[in-house]
Amino acid sequence: MLTELLISLTAKAVPGARARGLPDELAGIAGRYRRQKAAWAPHLQHTKECIGAHLHEADANEPVLVLGAGLCLDLPLAALNAHPGGAQLVDAIEPLALRWRLRRFPNLGFERADLTGFLEPFSTADDAYSLVPPTTAPIPLAGYSLVVSCNILSQLPLAFASSPPLNAAEKILSSALQKAHVRALMSMQCPVLMISDFERHETEGGHHRVINSVDPSLLPGEPFDTWDWHIAPKGEAGRTLDICLKVGAWRLGT
Repeated sequence: MLTELLISLTAKAVPGARARGLPDELAGIAGRYRRQKAAWAPHLQHTKECIGAHLHEADANEPVLVLGAGLCLDLPLAALNAHPGGAQLVDAIEPLALRWRLRRFPNLGFERADLTGFLEPFSTADDAYSLVPPTTAPIPLAGYSLVVSCNILSQLPLAFASSPPLNAAEKILSSALQKAHVRALMSMQCPVLMISDFERHETEGGHHRVINSVDPSLLPGEPFDTWDWHIAPKGEAGRTLDICLKVGAWRLGT
């Protein structure tokens, strides 16, 4: 708990992110990773390999853009650093440990940015659910050789709504934020690799429940690859509850 508290307190955040609990959420991810390192390993490795396999598509003269850097647990940092154009990692939260870690990779930059464009307005509004989020996420559409949306699409609504959404207002907002992200990716002027979980499978006491973590109507067709992320084995989220995410990879853009 002390380690997680330090991660949250020392992280730098974009305006509105701390009010919406994002540093605490990132610290929680770090804690779950420490407890479930073995269970998470196949997903993290598969994600790294998927990204690495697409780096050949990146023009050597322009950087790669990675959206949703997080703790960089699922990023092939050495491979990104080796790209001649380097890479720009983006997230709303920048943990202190990551700042130190990235010093070993001089070809990698980090930028704090709100990928929803909605954190500050939502956190300061008197009636937040009356606000309309951007219809296209505030992502730069040019200047990059490859864009990677890395395990972020399903996470975008979590600062604003429960998962699954508790009511109609949360459902509408969640769908709008995810739609804005996908719309921006599909407008990019370079190849795009989108990796995201899209289903959560919960098993408890012989009962199995499937929950959509992304609005199925927003997904750009069938993924070219899928795999499982055993995110919460029994004991992590509940004594008898087992949670596994279905993750997919999509190729978008030019």
